[in-house]
Amino acid sequence: MQKIEGQNSDDKTSATAPTIGEIEGRFLVLELVALSCSTRLLSLHDGQETADLTAEILRGIETAGRNLGLHFRDIVDAQSYAEDLLRDAQAQADGLEDIKHACLKLKEEK
Repeated sequence: MQKIEGQNSDDKTSATAPTIGEIEGRFLVLELVALSCSTRLLSLHDGQETADLTAEILRGIETAGRNLGLHFRDIVDAQSYAEDLLRDAQAQADGLEDIKHACLKLKEEK
């Protein structure tokens, strides 16, 4: 991380600014954790509960975005990203369910 000096050269305080790579790495970790957790969560719920959860998340993004003073377009983009992430998680959850049923079927056949 790069050191950023205070406003005055006499100022002894300094802040550490993360590099672009560190920021990208943190976003990658957050995305992978969110995707993994969402996949497991969505595998436990039916379609209506999943739709309710998605709606709640989108409302939360809008509320938090407005509280932070984000532009409308940024809020919409964040919601779109969340929908994509949840769609990917649902696809992975469905895949896990298919694998589980295939394994159970194989055990029954033995």
